[in-house]
Amino acid sequence: MMLLILLSVLGLVWGLTTWALSRIFEETDRMIVLDDLGEYSTVFEQGGHDAIHELFSAGTHTNLQWIRVTAPDGKVLIEEPPDHLKWPSRPLPGVETVGQPSWQRMLQADGSELTIGQVILPDGSRLAFGRSNQDDLYSLHHVQSLLGYSLLAAALLCFIPAIWFADRVLRPLRHLIAGAQTLVRDDAAIQRLSSSPAIPELHEFAEAFNQSLSRIQLLTEELEAANDQLAHELRTPLARIRGNIERLLSQPDPAASRDIAVHALSEIDRSTHLIQTILTVRAGESRTIRLQREPIHLRDLLAETCDLYTPAAEAKGLVLASRLPETDAEVHVDRQRLQQALCNLLDNAIAYTRGDPGQISVHLDLAPTDAFIRVRDTGPGLTESDHSRIWRRFMRGSAASAASPGIGLGLSLVRSIATAHGGDCGAQNRTDRAGGAEFWIRLPLRVD
Repeated sequence: MMLLILLSVLGLVWGLTTWALSRIFEETDRMIVLDDLGEYSTVFEQGGHDAIHELFSAGTHTNLQWIRVTAPDGKVLIEEPPDHLKWPSRPLPGVETVGQPSWQRMLQADGSELTIGQVILPDGSRLAFGRSNQDDLYSLHHVQSLLGYSLLAAALLCFIPAIWFADRVLRPLRHLIAGAQTLVRDDAAIQRLSSSPAIPELHEFAEAFNQSLSRIQLLTEELEAANDQLAHELRTPLARIRGNIERLLSQPDPAASRDIAVHALSEIDRSTHLIQTILTVRAGESRTIRLQREPIHLRDLLAETCDLYTPAAEAKGLVLASRLPETDAEVHVDRQRLQQALCNLLDNAIAYTRGDPGQISVHLDLAPTDAFIRVRDTGPGLTESDHSRIWRRFMRGSAASAASPGIGLGLSLVRSIATAHGGDCGAQNRTDRAGGAEFWIRLPLRVD
C-alpha cells in the first residue's frame, strides 16, 4: 500500500513537472516569435522586403525557422522554409488590424510543433514567421531525464525508510494486535501485552494497557474476595438473627424474649458495622469521606486510646506502652475516625503479637509540617508480598489464619482515613533486635 502511494506521488510529480515545463516552453516560443515579428516589421519600415530577407538569411537558426511574406493580393514575395519542416501551403488567415498578430500551430512528422505568428505590414502585405520547438523538446527530454533520475533516487531514499517503517513499526504493531487478540481468546488475568522498546510510543501504550489490566485484575480479585467474605460474614449473623426471631415467636416468657431480641440486635449491629466499614473504605478511596474536623491534641488522643487497650493487651500477656513526646501538636481532624484508624492498628498488633512477653508501643513523632503516629509490635513481621497486599480490601497478611479475627478491611480503613485527612500510611519491618513490624500514619499539621 505504501509503495503504491509512493509511486502515485512520484508519477504525479512527473506529470505536473512535464506539463508545467511544456506550458513554459510554449509561452516562450510565442514570445520569441512575437519579438521576431516586431523586429522584421521595424526592418521593413527601414529597408522594405529585401531587408527582411537579408535579416532572415543572416540568422543562425534558419533550419528551425520559417518566414513568408505575401502581397495584399496573395502573391508570395518571400518564403524561406527549411526542407525538413512542414509549413502551411496556403496563406494564413490574418487579421485586418496592422500590428495585431494571429497564431497557428502545425504538428510536424517528428512530433514537434511549428508555432506561426502573422502580422499585417504597413503596406498591406502579410508577414508570417514560424519557429519549431525541436530544441525545446530536446531540452524538455533532457530535463525529464534528469527529473527521472532524481525521482528514482528519491524513490529509493523513500523506499528504504518505508521498508524500515514496515519492519520496525508495522511488524511490532501487528504483534501488538495479535497480542490483544490473544487476550480476547485466552485468560486476560495472566496474559499481558508485549512490545519492542525500540518504539517508545508503542512500548508506553503496552505498559499503560498492562497497568489497566492489572488494575482490572486487582478489582476483580477484590470483588471476588468481597463476595466470598460477605457471603461468609453475613451468613452466620443472618442465620442467628433468623434463629433468634423464630425463638422469639415461640417464646412466651417476656424476659427470655427480651434476651433473644438483644442477641438479634447485636447481630444486626455487627452486620451493619461491616457494611458501614466497607462504605467508609470505598468513600476514602474516592476521597468523598465527610470529616467532622475539630482541633484536638494528638498526645491526649493517643494516651486515651492506649489506656483503652491496655486491659486487652494484658489479657494476652502483652505489654502496651506509649512513647509520647513532652511537646504536643494540635491538629484539625475527625477525632472519631482518627481514633478508629488507631484502634484498627492496635487490634492488629494485639492479634498477631505473641506473649512471653510481647511488646506493643505507640509513638508520636513531630516534624515541622507533619505528625507521625507509629504502632510497633514484636509479632512475626511482614513478608515481601505483604507490603502491597495488606492495604487492599478483603486481603489479609501472610500471618493471618482462620482463627484470627477479621476479614481484611482494617488496614484498608486506616488508609482511607489517613488519605481523607490529606496524609498517608505505611508499614515496614523493624530493624532492631526486637523484630516485628511498624505501622505508621502521617498527618499534616496544617489544613489548606
